[in-house]
Amino acid sequence: MNYPTPLPPVAVSLLVAIALAWAALEHGVGGFILMAVFLLVGVLIARMVDGRIDARKFWELLTGRRSSS
Repeated sequence: MNYPTPLPPVAVSLLVAIALAWAALEHGVGGFILMAVFLLVGVLIARMVDGRIDARKFWELLTGRRSSS
C-alpha cells in the first residue's frame, strides 16, 4: 500500500532529528535513548498496522523461535 504522505521524507527526518536533539539537550543521554526507543517502537507499530511487517514473524524473531512453515 502506497499512501501519500503529508510531509516528504526529508521533512519527517528533520522532525525526528529535532525531537532527538531536544531530548538530548533537555534530558541528557538517558532522555535521548528513551526517546529513540519510543520512536523505534512507534515506527514498528505503524508498520505492523500498515501491513509492512508481519507481527507473528517479528515476534518469532524476537523470541528466537522458528516456525515450521
